[in-house]
Amino acid sequence: MHPLFLLTALVAICFAATSFFISLTIAVVLHELAHALVAKSLGATISRMTLTPFGGVLNLKTKILTSQQKTLIYLAGPVASLLFSMFFGVVVWLFPVIFIYLEYLVAANFLVGVINLLPVYPLDGGKILSQFVPAKVISILSNILFSIILVWNIVIFNWWWILFAVIMLIQINWDFKHIILNDKFSYRGRQKTGKFVRCAVLSSSSLLDAYRLVDRKRPTEFIVTDNQNQIFYENDLEQWIIKHEIDTKIARCLPR
Repeated sequence: MHPLFLLTALVAICFAATSFFISLTIAVVLHELAHALVAKSLGATISRMTLTPFGGVLNLKTKILTSQQKTLIYLAGPVASLLFSMFFGVVVWLFPVIFIYLEYLVAANFLVGVINLLPVYPLDGGKILSQFVPAKVISILSNILFSIILVWNIVIFNWWWILFAVIMLIQINWDFKHIILNDKFSYRGRQKTGKFVRCAVLSSSSLLDAYRLVDRKRPTEFIVTDNQNQIFYENDLEQWIIKHEIDTKIARCLPR
């Protein structure tokens, strides 16, 4: 659980919205499981799922996913959420006396499904759009949209949407440099496993130096020439760039 998730839970309790927050959390878990199942069916390995406020994050361990495969993974969540909303809705309609308490799940799954289809980051719709549009453009549009949502809900004092907009703005700007760099690792076209471009780098080189050697058409394998010939790949470089500053030396990132 992300620390902000626990903070959101505390706010929900303080504003007597516990039932809806629990339903929203269940909807998010179902949403992320749909992402995970499709990712696994495409050969990816799921290393961790983290609950964040109003959403979740899957960490995948995989060499390369094509734009089409990523689109399928991102689309799976909203589709599953809308299907679950319909399912719970039918159950409540058929058995209202027994399952009336599932109404929150109907609303929560519907909200998670529809909102995640919006073409803005960090929602699934924005991640789908990022396969075809530069991440910087999406980030600017996302900041504008959530700023408008924030200002409007401050005016009408809807605390739930104020919290949602604030957290989205924090996440957009926190991840901004990461999505710009990750966008460079997005391969369009068919998967090309087994065909590598090999590059030699020094352990004193920076992550930016290695990043500039990335081949946009084929996966890149790096050999560190002055440090016992260690090897790392693009997916390692991507993770290091997320964790460290761009001028960090490769020696600091290599496994000890």
